[in-house]
Amino acid sequence: MEISPKQSWPELIKPTPRQREFINAAFAHDFTLYGGAAGGGKSYILRWFLVMYLHSLYANHRIKNAQVALFTEDYPTLWDRQISRMQAEFPAWLGNFYLSETKHFRLNRQWGGGYLMLRNLDDPSKYQSAEFAAIGVDELTKNEKGVFDYLRFRLRWPGIEHPKFIAGTNPGGIGHAWVKKLWIEKNFPPEMQSLASQFAFVQAKASDNPHLTEAYYNSLKTLPPDMARAFAEGDWNLFAGQYFDIWNEAEHVIRPIDLKPWWTRWISMDWGFAHPSSIHWHTQDGDSTVTYREFHHDRMSEHDIGQAIIDLSKGERIDAFYLSPDAFAKRTSNDTVAQQIGEVVSRGGIPAPSPADNDRIGGWRLMYQLLKSGLWKVTTDCPQLIRCIPTLIRDENHLEDVLKVDASENEIGDDAADSVRYGLKTRLSPRGTPFEVVLKEKTVAVPDMTSRAIYTQKLIAEHTKQTKQAMWQGASRMRYARHGH
Repeated sequence: MEISPKQSWPELIKPTPRQREFINAAFAHDFTLYGGAAGGGKSYILRWFLVMYLHSLYANHRIKNAQVALFTEDYPTLWDRQISRMQAEFPAWLGNFYLSETKHFRLNRQWGGGYLMLRNLDDPSKYQSAEFAAIGVDELTKNEKGVFDYLRFRLRWPGIEHPKFIAGTNPGGIGHAWVKKLWIEKNFPPEMQSLASQFAFVQAKASDNPHLTEAYYNSLKTLPPDMARAFAEGDWNLFAGQYFDIWNEAEHVIRPIDLKPWWTRWISMDWGFAHPSSIHWHTQDGDSTVTYREFHHDRMSEHDIGQAIIDLSKGERIDAFYLSPDAFAKRTSNDTVAQQIGEVVSRGGIPAPSPADNDRIGGWRLMYQLLKSGLWKVTTDCPQLIRCIPTLIRDENHLEDVLKVDASENEIGDDAADSVRYGLKTRLSPRGTPFEVVLKEKTVAVPDMTSRAIYTQKLIAEHTKQTKQAMWQGASRMRYARHGH
């Protein structure tokens, strides 16, 4: 397709083979993601595709003055990642920039006069009356699923049957789970099944971009392992910012086990109504803990939750039930949620719930240590937990904590992980000052960096050993108590 008497689009853009694959996919599908590693040329091809698409609407359908939009999370990012680059790349004969109030680029009238609107996503609702023939989002995983839903219903333009949604992104971020679910796993909710064939994914890797220097690519590979696999190889199973970066399904997930009658068992629960109530059953033999059952449901009454626990625990001896602290404060009648659930489960021989330890940082850290040491396994009967754990990311404002994410129809949320955190932290770790705080207090007075590092590793090793001993002693006490010793 000619854009000038002297150049075709490929000659003007000079796409890499992978970028060419993205262009073909975007013309053939309604929703196309160019996702993966840093340096794959994602931002570049997003802006050029939108301009090329505007021209194609005029060249093939004689549609003039169409509007497309390119979004980033905020205007500083939009300027740094897109506008400044566009000013350097777009030749003067192609069109003109208008960057005062409206911020857009307009193709010259001889190419159709289409508008490339340059926008941010600080408040998507301000575009509720807008219409676009195509939308591009740079770094899609920086957004929650609701932003995608809102934008895709702005996709409409007279004479265009299939408006385009395109995006580029790296693995990780608050939207990692839902983006992976739709484009990588092809797992669509019922109302989106009719659109399944319109989703296309093009994997981007830094090695695909011949314009990168070898030094840049080598520098990506020197990052910490999780960041290297995310930024250099575009690995969607391990990404920068992931909390449980050691999670490995092949290692940590096992088939349902044959529960021995003498094993100690307990229940943990993260209560919710609008968001799911997530309940997990745990057992312990020696120093090994297994989370072996899951119940995950929203909008259930306290009576129905209690009855579900009884039904699922039939024939088992449960010796403790740890419930999220908010359930002891929330009242739905004269009694708290905890009291109402307790009245029901007590009829089935299950202990009334007691408040769980809500030390978030200590709980996440304990779960991490248990996974790393191989002392905690999850059975395949806990699908929500298995989906949840690898999607948890660090809170940028509190790096030792997990970012709180509410569940929605297409976002997993953290309810299952919270439930398990309650169960493992309350049962296996004594309450007290978080280990990270103790560690900082003990090492801050050591001035020499090498000595401090050695001392820190020693304290971590001692803490891990004590954690294992406490777990074994707890299991032993429960077995002795059960047999009357």
